[in-house]
Amino acid sequence: MSRTYAISAATGELPWLRDPVEAHRLWRSTLSWKREVDALDADAPLYTEHSNNLYRSFWGKFCRWLAARSLKLDEVRQTHVESFLKTLEGRGGAPASVRTMRTYLAEIHRVYAHLHAIGVVNGNPAEMVLARKRLAPATQFATDPPLPPGRAFLKTYEKMAQQMYKEERAEWPKAWTPARNLALRLIVAECGLKLSEICKLIPRNITIRPDGTVLIRSPGHRLVETRPLVGRPLLARALERWLDVRGGLRIVQLRRAHAEDARRSNRLFLGQADRVMSAEGVGGGLGDACSPVAPDLAERVITSCVKRTLESLGHQAAFHGPQLMRNAYAARLIQDGMSDIDVSGQLGMKTTFTARAIRAKLMLTPAS
Repeated sequence: MSRTYAISAATGELPWLRDPVEAHRLWRSTLSWKREVDALDADAPLYTEHSNNLYRSFWGKFCRWLAARSLKLDEVRQTHVESFLKTLEGRGGAPASVRTMRTYLAEIHRVYAHLHAIGVVNGNPAEMVLARKRLAPATQFATDPPLPPGRAFLKTYEKMAQQMYKEERAEWPKAWTPARNLALRLIVAECGLKLSEICKLIPRNITIRPDGTVLIRSPGHRLVETRPLVGRPLLARALERWLDVRGGLRIVQLRRAHAEDARRSNRLFLGQADRVMSAEGVGGGLGDACSPVAPDLAERVITSCVKRTLESLGHQAAFHGPQLMRNAYAARLIQDGMSDIDVSGQLGMKTTFTARAIRAKLMLTPAS
């Protein structure tokens, strides 16, 4: 969950009980994403309008649910929060996933923590609900993790990534995207990073070591902790090549970032500035770059390699995304004899739930 810091001491005067939506809008406009910012620092970087609109939509939906039941903020109890979550829907009218519920809960919890601190309410009705949801598996992939067909999958995937690099270089000999794509495809297989972590990496998170390996300082993301990871020479060479190519690119700021006066992004993986809204955009890369790479584009780059790898092995799978690679990485560690605690540490997980689920699916006994 992202952390927020109020930079105005006057938020206690907002009409929280009379107009909670408007009070939230005004309060949100005073929050900074930066940690350890001084409460009166007028220059503290604020959340962008795009981010605030998203948080306002979560809070607004909760407030509309309360209004329909004639409830004010100081009348809300834990049971009300739980009842609201049950009304949320996912795709196709299905019940909302735990991850969706966490997203709404995080904002409700954040607001109530502030209201409790300034004395508007006597407690935080979302606190216990959020604590329980954090312990629950976020999606069906946690309880039934998809796994690749056997131990040979990762090695075959790495060979396919290198083959696709050669094919893309042949098709776009002057493009910079083939080097990016190879590094993207290998880093998820070699280190088991979540897609959100990969998109947050910056160049100084990468250190090519004298022994030919690479040290990656993962930034973590929400429920995934920061941690150091070591990649083998194959990944080190791919990242070193991409860093060299990246150093010669002109990285432009997107129009929305200019309009919102956002901080300049310097992510490791970049998108194509002239095709940022493209539904394709995996290849090419002859012009300017933009930071960061769009998560859906990064996912397509990885998924394209997963699909071709599965086809080469003659295997049909219902799921081809980056999570399959993360699970394959964890499965390899388990099969190599690593304990559930150590595997969870490599994955950045606070619990051993995922490691134990993968071990059970592999039908392996816990390491002694």
